[in-house]
Amino acid sequence: VSVSWDGRLFDCDFNQMQEMPIFAGSARAPLSIWDIDDLDALNGTTIVTGSHCFGCTAGAGSSCAGALA
Repeated sequence: VSVSWDGRLFDCDFNQMQEMPIFAGSARAPLSIWDIDDLDALNGTTIVTGSHCFGCTAGAGSSCAGALA
């Protein structure tokens, strides 16, 4: 989880740079640190993905181990 300067939450650093925040359920407003009490609140949220994710899922990302599970 990455946190931007304004408190928005992202699945990873790369999504943060691409402006792809975590959304809660059907809400179209991005989640922020002010919306949750702990990281368990993120359970069940959809992982935001894009074409840049293939590097990490292949195990070639800078810090990812290889799977979106």
